[in-house]
Amino acid sequence: MARLAEAAERVLSRSATAALQYAPTEGVAAMRQAVAARAAETGAAVGPERVMVTGGSQQGLDLVAQTLIDEGDEVALDDPSYLGAVQVFRRAGARLLPVPTDRDGMRVDVLAERLTAGARPKAVYVVPHFHNPTGGVLSEERRRLLAGLAERYGFLVVEDDPYGDLGFGGGRLPSTDVHSGRVVRLMSLSKTLCPGLRVAGLVAPAGLIGELVAAKQSSDLQTNTFGQYLLAELLADPDFLPSHLARLRTLYGGRARATAALLRELLPWLAFEEPRGGLFFWCTVDDPRVTSDVLYERALAEGVAIVPGTPFCIEQDGSRVLRLSFATLDEEQRREGAARLATAFEKARTDAY
Repeated sequence: MARLAEAAERVLSRSATAALQYAPTEGVAAMRQAVAARAAETGAAVGPERVMVTGGSQQGLDLVAQTLIDEGDEVALDDPSYLGAVQVFRRAGARLLPVPTDRDGMRVDVLAERLTAGARPKAVYVVPHFHNPTGGVLSEERRRLLAGLAERYGFLVVEDDPYGDLGFGGGRLPSTDVHSGRVVRLMSLSKTLCPGLRVAGLVAPAGLIGELVAAKQSSDLQTNTFGQYLLAELLADPDFLPSHLARLRTLYGGRARATAALLRELLPWLAFEEPRGGLFFWCTVDDPRVTSDVLYERALAEGVAIVPGTPFCIEQDGSRVLRLSFATLDEEQRREGAARLATAFEKARTDAY
């Protein structure tokens, strides 16, 4: 917050007129350059001419769907998958091709089998690091295989990566675009800086970026100019982001470990893998008489929010899985939330008898 305040003062003292005016649809030059530089650090080298600034990565995903998908086109994605992606592709009229997923991300071998059998998706959507909701990380081997399939079958890989910088052990795997040029990268800043500004980056192949800019122009003309100037100013300091991310990894890693210990202590009926990064636990209720939908209703009545698994799932059974977030809770809130969830479970189990 202090660094943003300082950056805002500099922007208003040096560039107020430009920062408070309309800007190009594709984005302010300094922000596009900042996104391109970040993309090159985490994947293939790219110039700002292939970058568009969006109103959050969700808008980027929506614009990709509008531009790329016609009614009835296939889109392959993990099952379970990010709910916002499922909604966007369904609204675009896509037929969803669910692919199983595990700790190492999308089962690209299963996707390959389905392609051999005749599936022809226009796009394959992946969340490569600390998948929402499962927490999986797409392995380097699977990234190479996915890139090879994109080249062979002509689909685009849509790589949505808001959590890549939040690995608790540090480090991250390179983007799939180091293996193929058929990749659209959605580069959110919401999870690492702040979601309220609604400023993100999109990197697309040269042949697609113009269509995406045209779609954005008809949608909202441009992304928040002041927010772009503000974040470009902040990211111009080469020391800021590495130290900031190190603090976030320490913060969220500590909260994840503390939450895991608390869940084992107070909620032994929840099975989970401890997160390696990101913001979520993906849990299974081990009592077959209690579904996550029922537990959700009981939890809400106790004043605690969970997300039942069914909305994330396409063909998989989501009735006994749920997502928990530990991101914003302090120690007292964590313990209170777990205690309330324990009460909700006991009431749900009593109802089931």
